[in-house]
Amino acid sequence: VYWLRAAGLVDYWTNGKIVPAERGLRFLERLKLVVPDQLPHRHSGQILELPPPPALLAVELAEVDQAALRSRKRSLGYVAGGTRVEALARLVNAAVPAIKRSDFRAFCSGEFGVLESSAEQTLGTLRSLGLLTQVGTDTFAATELAKSCLASDEALDFVRLLHLNVALLGESLDALDNEAHTATLLSVLAERYPDVQLTREDVTRRIALLLETGLAERIGLTVRRTELGASLVNTLPLLDRVTSGLPENADQGIPRGSSAAEPHAVTDTGQRSFGSLATEVVQAATDSADYQRFEQAVAAAFHALGVDVETHGGPKKTDVVIELWQSPTDRQRVAVEAKTDGAGLVTDQDVKFWRLGEHRERHMAQSTLLVGPQFDARVTQEAAREKVALITARELADAVMRHSRTPLSPREIAAMVTAGEDAEALALTWRAAERRQEALSLVLHTLWKSGNDPVDIRYTTGVLGVSDIWRETKGALETPLDSSEIEEALTFLGSPLIAGVERQGGNHVVTAPPSLAAARLRALAAVIESTGLEGPPGRPSGEGPPTPPRRSSPESSGNPSVPRQQDSCADVTPSLVRAWAKGQGHAVNERGRLPQDLIKKYKQVHGHG
Repeated sequence: VYWLRAAGLVDYWTNGKIVPAERGLRFLERLKLVVPDQLPHRHSGQILELPPPPALLAVELAEVDQAALRSRKRSLGYVAGGTRVEALARLVNAAVPAIKRSDFRAFCSGEFGVLESSAEQTLGTLRSLGLLTQVGTDTFAATELAKSCLASDEALDFVRLLHLNVALLGESLDALDNEAHTATLLSVLAERYPDVQLTREDVTRRIALLLETGLAERIGLTVRRTELGASLVNTLPLLDRVTSGLPENADQGIPRGSSAAEPHAVTDTGQRSFGSLATEVVQAATDSADYQRFEQAVAAAFHALGVDVETHGGPKKTDVVIELWQSPTDRQRVAVEAKTDGAGLVTDQDVKFWRLGEHRERHMAQSTLLVGPQFDARVTQEAAREKVALITARELADAVMRHSRTPLSPREIAAMVTAGEDAEALALTWRAAERRQEALSLVLHTLWKSGNDPVDIRYTTGVLGVSDIWRETKGALETPLDSSEIEEALTFLGSPLIAGVERQGGNHVVTAPPSLAAARLRALAAVIESTGLEGPPGRPSGEGPPTPPRRSSPESSGNPSVPRQQDSCADVTPSLVRAWAKGQGHAVNERGRLPQDLIKKYKQVHGHG
């Protein structure tokens, strides 16, 4: 669009519309246009006839139930040669009729040029995916299902088998009815299957497998399923969706450009899922005809990130002010400006940085954050000079989704909204938090599996040491857990509040099923949330933050006849400060915390302290 505008072929109206100019209409007559139905990626809508799966695999697909679909492995794990059907077939073929561990390591090193440690991880991954099984002390063989897929020589059969063992593989293909970015697909899956928490990397690896097998195709920056993918997904058993609270159009695939999303619908994140909120942020960023929709979506997104939010708007005011609780004596206020653009790019013509500075001073904020669909190079350069932080709508939407699965503290979120902060440091913080969650789940499920395995019970009574847990889980993650991560998870699970693991000497044994441990955690969350306290005990909810404690002066220390400083302003109430602030023309909300600077000004004017 910018090229067309520069050439004088189209005009961009202030209401967000793009219309052809007279020059453009004349130029259009000289062009030969493609017929849309003749484009190579155009779908005919036909359902292709697929080769039937092998008999053994067909039985497994027919008999799988919802419990089995819910218990599938979340992480694909590391595979030498990549998670490609060709590589999987070569690895399975190497284990026919059987192969020793040392020979498997040598095969991986020779065929794919990987280290022995990577070959060992590959072995663990193939076993967890149902492709290999242990048949001797140190010998492994392809499973009957894997051999049947190998014999059929059909890539679709490997995908069918992986669907039985990998969480939301076929479901991802089902959600790709329309074009979608990885972040959008992640949000849709989170809406439909909130109990299965995938990361962006998980979704990216699933998409790569679907692209490699021709079940999906890439169009520009988006991905959608092909006719082959549509035909396959109609034959796969899928996990039931959670339908409550979803948008009405969620059943037709990826929500796109829904005009039914009213601005007020995102002001209460308790009534909309994180996924639909993330989608709304991205869509509203290019809705130039309704800039308030984006402002309210941004406010709702930061509320979902767990920070205090004030909505303003209007002349000489910022759109949103967020306050991040750092410590009992420190809060960071950030003035947030939301900029929409119908073409998806905020330019230097759209932003007046001197005005952002005025807004920051008016709202007594320490910094400014600019949110938009994308920013051109001049805006990026000027923002760096003016110490204004930039974040795109998609980055904010991704943060909402990631926070819904792995919440961070306001102090950690501050790195995302402060100019000059290292974005990679925030990413590392998030990855570390996600890693701890993965470790907790892996350790508990490994102990539970051992505690219910007849062979383990016979020889070890289901008791595992740290090294045993490491050996059992090393194939589940691309980077295996280290001993400190396992110990940290065991300590948490062994606390009296969870009581899911018990120490026996230097080893550990499971004492409760994972479902009970999860139920106890949910019960603890309910107890914490049921207190109803938004502020410290003894203070009315919504009356603003407590005044930080002051050090007593030498004169008052130890002298009861000298009144303490906070007693001299005991008559300062939020209602008095609000009334005074409005009379002075200061912007102030009817409810919520009052800025400390505003309270300080009131006290100075009225002789308090």
